[in-house]
Amino acid sequence: MTTEEAGSRTREAAEAAILEDRQTGEATAPDEADGQGVAVLTGASRRKLESRRKLFVERGYHETRPQDISKAAGVGHGTFYLHFEDKLDCFLAFTEEAADELEIFVQTHHAVAGSLEEGIRELLTAIFEYSDKNPGVLAAALTDISVLSTGDTGKKMPVDRWADVWAQLMEHWKETGEAFAELDTRMAGYLIVGAIKQGGAYGFRRRLERADVIEGMARLFVRALKK
Repeated sequence: MTTEEAGSRTREAAEAAILEDRQTGEATAPDEADGQGVAVLTGASRRKLESRRKLFVERGYHETRPQDISKAAGVGHGTFYLHFEDKLDCFLAFTEEAADELEIFVQTHHAVAGSLEEGIRELLTAIFEYSDKNPGVLAAALTDISVLSTGDTGKKMPVDRWADVWAQLMEHWKETGEAFAELDTRMAGYLIVGAIKQGGAYGFRRRLERADVIEGMARLFVRALKK
């Protein structure tokens, strides 16, 4: 299929979706823009984001259907395909939003610079505070994409982004001499993200105090990384 043919099919699908929503009286207005041309979420757009997040968190990827998302957002089912190619595309948009939110939360609530031990505790505290304010979001966003798609989505998953954050910090600590020089920071970043996910789940099941979970993880990470 040529690029022109693909574009034509996309336009046809969009037009069909718009017609369907108009016929059912469920079409929604597009996002507004501020004076600088930046999109501003309308009430309907915000509702779509919240409904998508709620379903993926409560039901998980496999039990959430596109029609469920459309219904929860208060729009026609055809409108779903104006915004996303399929359910996987919708899920990836959700994970990107979660990753962006966590990065902003860390930047505005915590400083992770400083010593290795201080940085680890600060970042762990930020992650768990965000998790407390957004129950289930991180667990859902860290769903292994390999079990959902065998192809390359072309998008960076939260686990990759967060592993990079840890890797960059460990590169800094290697330069300051706090972490040992032979450390594979990339691998260590992924191991830490996995440990946080599993450790957080363990702490929740055992009903451990959040401070105890953070302290336990921090000690393990410091011992494993410190020179």
